[in-house]
Amino acid sequence: MTTEKVHVGIDIGTTSAKICAKKGKDVIFESKRVYEIDEKESENGIQNTKLILNTVIGLLKTIREKFENENLQISDIWTCGQMHGIVFWDQDSVETSDFLNTSSLYNWTYSTPNLQNFLKTLPKWNSGEIHPGFGLVTLAYLNNSSPDSLKKTFFQKYNRCGTIMDLFLTYLTQNSKCFISQHNAFSWGYCSSDYTWQPEIQKFLPNWIELPTIAQDNSKVVGTWNGIRCHVASGDLQASVASLDSFKKTAYIIIGTSSQLCCLVDSNQLSTTVLPSTVVQLPYSDSQKLIAACSMNGGNALESVLKTNADKTFSSDRLCQLLVELDNTVPRLPTNLKIDPIFIPERGVSKELSIQNVRSDTTDIQILEATHEGIINNLFSLFPVSLLFTLSIKTIALVGSSQSTRFRRHIESVIDANFEVITSASAISTPAGAINFSKI
Repeated sequence: MTTEKVHVGIDIGTTSAKICAKKGKDVIFESKRVYEIDEKESENGIQNTKLILNTVIGLLKTIREKFENENLQISDIWTCGQMHGIVFWDQDSVETSDFLNTSSLYNWTYSTPNLQNFLKTLPKWNSGEIHPGFGLVTLAYLNNSSPDSLKKTFFQKYNRCGTIMDLFLTYLTQNSKCFISQHNAFSWGYCSSDYTWQPEIQKFLPNWIELPTIAQDNSKVVGTWNGIRCHVASGDLQASVASLDSFKKTAYIIIGTSSQLCCLVDSNQLSTTVLPSTVVQLPYSDSQKLIAACSMNGGNALESVLKTNADKTFSSDRLCQLLVELDNTVPRLPTNLKIDPIFIPERGVSKELSIQNVRSDTTDIQILEATHEGIINNLFSLFPVSLLFTLSIKTIALVGSSQSTRFRRHIESVIDANFEVITSASAISTPAGAINFSKI
């Protein structure tokens, strides 16, 4: 009997790991595991690296055993995940996850009160704007803001760094050389147009920690695991877009925990286009760039706004009930009720959380309706409608929660019939999108 080959995609996210398998064009398996909560990791933006790795490795071993029993063979592993985070490790300890000498993961939300001032001391990045949470910004901050005694006890234990996906692939393949994709290198900051690290940042970094080599090929094989080819990890935003139906002159609104408004454009189309500081130009494929506003505030703001009411105990079941109600009715809002749901500071602007004119008789459902409106208004303030016209966008494709009527009515109000609004027939799947980079 011939063994059929499948491709496996893995998304190493902030709160969970997802895995899927495709045989040809068909998805034949999907699974997800939420990371256990580690009470020791209390500081914002810091996560337990080994807990994440063991979760992902457990998923991978489960799917491999399942397929062996079904006479299916995994031929390739494609990985994506949180783009900005950084982790440090000792390359000599990667033989087993039990003895792996690794730091915590400093993820995309990592920041401290002093970090904004520290940013002013760093050199200009020639290809974009730097922000807290970017990998090389975090590395430079930890190296330059820590006392010498901490540097000796912390940094000198490690000789490599990468995203959590890069560490995972290094562990799988046992490759002594760590690779990072152009997607994630750009999300770290200080990645130059020739896919090298900008020299000016080097003096801010510990010289004994080797930076990963930037891979220009999105499908580069970085090594093998049990004979299975492992490809360099892509960014989760790029993988999200790669999993969707492809439309010309289309922008995508993706609302999940956070929210994004993005579109694919030909690289040569951007030569005369000036982008606002809130919109980034990201690598995607050889011929296309991904233009995106990446808001830190999306579905996460809905829970956060209800928790601001100290008189009531928050309930996730109550939130779900209210969201169903909002999908089926349009509550009338009190005059001048306005919510700017900026619970996590946005990159490139100084907007802050603002809840105005909430009266004693204002209901939870009215507050949530105003929050939905605020999420959409915030997203379009980051990516103006005028820029969509400049980029010749004709269609808005709704993805994830943006397809729900509670979000869609506010989207249609902002764009005012200037674009065709469609819903993407394909469900968003980051691990499936990672696999799709085999043909992009």
